[in-house]
Amino acid sequence: MRRLLVGLICFFSVPLNAGQRDNFSAWFVDSLAKVFPDSPAATSKLEPALVSARNGHVSLQVALRSQSHQMAHVRIIAPRFGGAALKVQTYRVGTVNVNSHPTDTPLDEVVRSEVGLYPDPLFPLEEKITLEASRTETLWVSVFTPESTRPGIYRGVVEIDAGKQKLRLPFLIEVFAATVPKEQKLWVTNWLWFDRELMAKHYPQLKSNPDRYWKILENIGRTMAEYKQNVVFVPVRTLAKAQLADGAVQYDFGLVDRWIEIFDKAGMARMIEGGHLSGRLGGGYDSPYVIPTDLVENGQIVRKELPADDPRAEQNLREFLWQLRNHLKEKGWLNRYVQHVHDEPHGTEMPVYRRFVHIVSEELPGVPTLDAISLREDIFAQEETTIWVPKLGTFDEGLDAIAAHKARGGQSWYYICLDPRGRYLNRFIDYPTLKVRLLPWLNYRYGLTGYLHWGGNFWTDRPFENVQPDWGGGFFLPAGDDAIVYPDPEHDGVFVSLRLEVMREGIEDYELLMESARRAPERSDALARKAIPTFTGYVRDVSQFRNFERELLVLATEAQKER
Repeated sequence: MRRLLVGLICFFSVPLNAGQRDNFSAWFVDSLAKVFPDSPAATSKLEPALVSARNGHVSLQVALRSQSHQMAHVRIIAPRFGGAALKVQTYRVGTVNVNSHPTDTPLDEVVRSEVGLYPDPLFPLEEKITLEASRTETLWVSVFTPESTRPGIYRGVVEIDAGKQKLRLPFLIEVFAATVPKEQKLWVTNWLWFDRELMAKHYPQLKSNPDRYWKILENIGRTMAEYKQNVVFVPVRTLAKAQLADGAVQYDFGLVDRWIEIFDKAGMARMIEGGHLSGRLGGGYDSPYVIPTDLVENGQIVRKELPADDPRAEQNLREFLWQLRNHLKEKGWLNRYVQHVHDEPHGTEMPVYRRFVHIVSEELPGVPTLDAISLREDIFAQEETTIWVPKLGTFDEGLDAIAAHKARGGQSWYYICLDPRGRYLNRFIDYPTLKVRLLPWLNYRYGLTGYLHWGGNFWTDRPFENVQPDWGGGFFLPAGDDAIVYPDPEHDGVFVSLRLEVMREGIEDYELLMESARRAPERSDALARKAIPTFTGYVRDVSQFRNFERELLVLATEAQKER
């Protein structure tokens, strides 16, 4: 067994960037490429040249492979950049099992035709790791450039010390004067599922110490805020507790307050996303439209799901919204609150949906309404909804309707879930990583100001072994659609994924596009069109995208010089 020292250190010497000593190899890999356990050792000697904005992140990968028939125990020294201001975080890339590719998707749209182990979770780098024989292990290196960093070129090297034998892998980062704005313009929400029973499956300590629940929520919120999520979903009708006061229903918003305050403290709640006020009987997509209603019966409060045409449902909803508005105003939260009404209204629901949007607007005047909607449904029934969130892949021919909605003062985001598949962008684990990086570029390209995903942490019982929940009827979700983080019960938090890392870099691209558009909107729009000419015709070559990335930093630098 040999002990290896691996360090990322700032040097000005320029040795080769890939090398092999005896039966050990190490090489750099672009962070937009996926490395598999069976990936062979690379022989490229090109020096990686990363580009970075200030207050922004860049990343790269280091692949390690033992060609011998014995395992090697590898000791890792935490990366550092000497006296430079750049801050480095290093992870070990883990794998999860992909059992099937998304249906209706050509094989040239996934990373490779084989299913099996795919890279995704990122684990903190341990002092020692074990390299199995004839297996490639990958390190993920994320570099943050503080706003105070002076523009220029910073050189570094990954040094692998195997005693008398050493490998040195040089790289450089060119820091531009362009700065990612502190105040993010893109709204980002991944719905986080915090049902206590569900959480207890993944955080066993909750069974003996229920108070840790709120600490776990805060830790997860802090992680998501670090990765640019700035919207918190709040299930207001579940958290608000109905009480009987003088024969009437009075709501206690204590749990609502604690929820919002937890995520406020974590830095994630710039927008408060009130949960849906209506649903469907039994949860079926085509089941009857119902309103959760708190009724007083025989001196007791009972919760029932009433048909939408039952006058008691409307009466209770109006009372709830009136009390909620007063409470939010008292807490100073009203100006950043938005309200969901009904998820994915469709078909015969549309007239009912429009009526309840109108009711919400009456009881919460000035509060935007927000819903996942389909532009293939009755547009007139959705005009009053402030923020449209159509599913990507359904509105290619609906851009005129979105433009008209925005002209009336509305907004439009988009959402992805188990769809779209085929040649569209999505964040599935077996899709090329570049598809994830381009999601915020699509926001800019089509003037969509927010991104929504239903599955932030909708884990299966075995979240590291099964990333494709059974949705019923023999349909399994595409890999990774259910979650973009993984449970970390030991630290009451979550492990991030390489998809979340890349999504953060894409969000920073969006912010830089918005900055450059202030000075040169035509050039910024032209760059976005080059990257994404159409919804399904976008850049797929990583080297070409890196050229666009550099062009963006040049544009943003010029724009900020003229401020």
